[in-house]
Parts: sequence; C-alpha cells; structure tokens
Amino acid sequence: MDFQLAEEQVTVNDLARDVFSRNGDPQRLFDIEAGQDRFDRVLYRDLAESGILGLPVPEEHGGAGLGLWEIAGVFVEQGRTLGTVPLWETLVGGVLPLLRYGNAKQQAEWLPRVAAGDAVLTVAVDDLTDARPYGARVRARSGAEPGGDGVTLSGTAVGVRSAHLADAIIVPATDEAGAVGLYLVPTAGAGVRRDTFERTDRGLASDVRFDGAAAGLLAEGPEEDRLDWLLRQIWTAVAALQSGISQAAVRQAADYTSGREQFGVPIATFQAVAHQLADCHIDTEAMGVTYLNALWRETTGRPSRAAVHVAKYWAAEAGDRVARTVQHVHGGMGADVTYPVHRYMLWTTQLANTAGSGAWHLQQLADLVGEGEQL
Repeated sequence: MDFQLAEEQVTVNDLARDVFSRNGDPQRLFDIEAGQDRFDRVLYRDLAESGILGLPVPEEHGGAGLGLWEIAGVFVEQGRTLGTVPLWETLVGGVLPLLRYGNAKQQAEWLPRVAAGDAVLTVAVDDLTDARPYGARVRARSGAEPGGDGVTLSGTAVGVRSAHLADAIIVPATDEAGAVGLYLVPTAGAGVRRDTFERTDRGLASDVRFDGAAAGLLAEGPEEDRLDWLLRQIWTAVAALQSGISQAAVRQAADYTSGREQFGVPIATFQAVAHQLADCHIDTEAMGVTYLNALWRETTGRPSRAAVHVAKYWAAEAGDRVARTVQHVHGGMGADVTYPVHRYMLWTTQLANTAGSGAWHLQQLADLVGEGEQL
C-alpha cells in the first residue's frame, strides 16, 4: 500500500487548510449556531471561489476533474476547524453519484451550480435497512416516459443532513421490481416536505416526506450495486472528517494541559494526563491509517468493502474515546459551552452514528470476513 501524497494532493490540502483557517474563528461558530440555517455562507462561498467545491467536477462544467483521494484531504481540514458547511453531503453524496451514474442533462444542470457555490446537494442514507443487499424504504414508481423521466417517489427519508438547505437530494429508493436505485429529487418541486430538527452537533437535519415527488433515475454508468458503491464513498469521507476532528481535539488538549499548572508544573507532565493523551494520539494515528487504507483501496480498484467498514468503525469508536478523554483532561473547562473544545465532542457524537454506528459496522465487517472478504 502507498499512502504517499502526490504534489497535487498536497497542494489541495494546503489550499483547504488556508480556506478553513481563515474562517475558523470560534466566535463565528457561535454566530452560525445562533442563526436560522446553521450554514456558514461566507465559508461556502470561499470554498467555491478557491475551487474546492469544484474539485470533483469535470473541467467542462467548471471544475478540476479530481477524485475522492483529493477531496478526502479537504474533509480532514474541515474537521480540524469544524467548518459548518454541508461539504461531504454535497461533494460525495451528491456530485460523485451524479458523475458516475447521471446522464449528460443531469450533470449539466447541477455540476456547474455546485462548482460555483450556487447549489447545495445532500443524500438520504441514514434510514437504510440493516443488511446486505441494502434496501430503501422510499418507493419509486415509473411513469410512461422512458429513460427515468416521469418517476415519482413516495415515503419518508429520516434524518437527512442539511436537507433544509439542499436544492436537490440523492435518494435511494426501491422500484416496483424490488431493485434499489439512486434518484435525484429537486426539493423545490411538489410532493417534497421537510420537517427540520436540530442534531446533536447543533446542525440541522430533516425528515423528508415524498408524496408523488418528481425524480430522475441515475441510470447511466457501470452495472453494479450502486447504493453499496455510494455508501463506501460516504463511509470513507466521514472517516476522513472524523480524523481531522480528533487530530484538532488532541492538539487542543495538548496545548491546554501544557499551559494549565498545578503544584507549579504543567498538568501535561503528570503521568495520568500524559498517558491518556498518548493513547489519544495512537487512536488518531490508527484512524488516519484505516481511512487512508480504505481510500487507497477504493480509488485503485482493490477490494475495499471490508476496509471501509474498518475505517468507519475506527472513526466511531476511537473518535468517541478521544473526544471523551479530551473533555476529561480539560476538567471544568470541558463543560463550558463558551470554550470551543465541547464542539469536538458534539461533532464526534453525531458522526459516530452517521450512516451506521461503530457496532453496526463491526457486525457488517464480521459478516464480510465470514464470507471470505479480504481485509
């Protein structure tokens, strides 16, 4: 395996770090959390103007034509500053399936808008049935027109992240023959209702109810389990995001314990503190290796199904351990909501149960190993 970053990938990471750092003031997070949309529009516009939103978009649609490997590093940088924008939802949940399975008309309509920062996309993946092959509770009904036109969706997709902002949603749905496909649903059309609520991380999600909502089937591209492919991309992206969150949390704890003194010495010199933070460092290193392994396998055509479950499991389980330890070593400051460290716990708790909990991914991994899947 080769995790060495190419020059182009390093450049993208440096650019993303610069954009998120410029917009990473904790006070801005307070202001955004107090807003109605919980959406950092200034950051989103900055990401568009810097070309980051266009990274996976082909050049003919105003982007750079890069892939998951390049944009995964952007999620790490987002995690370090907790940038409040629907980034993986738009790029991985929306753009990547449009690129792989969408037709020319669908791509021309949506990809330039994403690259320009004029559209937000999201994906409904938190309410899937539990076992392979994955199912979907939303139902699709075909109309008279061929090629995916005239399709309508009915049912409810639960807990769709940033659906209140989204101009379109990628929705897995089961057709009349029992097959699961991916459908593109513009949210401005009739038959789409969004009941929005606050998540643990103070972001917003919606239960999206479809009642004969017009949808376009993503019908092009390779014949494969399309939902399984999409989930692998999402699990890898979420693991990358959690890796960045945990890295920043550990750095915050190291800085705090190095400056906080008891008995005239920094508490970082106490074995009980130092050992806990050393364990956190080991966990973050393991999270980085597992997500990079999943990313490498997925982007080089190697067997990756087990690897992505390992990555998401480590992100959920180790991420939770890191967040709790960071809170603990901060003492009373960790419980102060005006101090930024608590947000790492909130984001981690939310991501740990996004697109499957750690226990769920461990069960899927056990099933795959039992079937002879390569780790």
